[in-house]
Amino acid sequence: MVFYKPYSDNSKIAEWFPQTDFSEDAVYGAYTALESGAVAGKCLVKIAGTACEITDLEASSADPLLVEGLIRSALHFAANRGAYAAVCRLHSVKDVLLLLGFREENGTFNGTIPELLAGSCCKH
Repeated sequence: MVFYKPYSDNSKIAEWFPQTDFSEDAVYGAYTALESGAVAGKCLVKIAGTACEITDLEASSADPLLVEGLIRSALHFAANRGAYAAVCRLHSVKDVLLLLGFREENGTFNGTIPELLAGSCCKH
């Protein structure tokens, strides 16, 4: 069973994503996917006003359900903080993004969070 653990403390997020340059104008959230106590993946979301961006996601592309869970967790985190629109530029998870309902425009994936989270989980 996979457990998705949230982080909203920037110091803890910085441990998981040391390459992140934190903006003072944004709120950050992160999730780790824990399987049998071990980290199986992680995801970072940046929220600015009513928009969010999934800026980093590390997980095995061979496990699309894990990737989907991380993306959905990040979108829920953002929605609970007032975000409505979502963007992602991570082509490594393109298949999952499209399956969730993101639209690709000029190499960027966009969508509205209510539409992206509509329907049942595990669309695979």
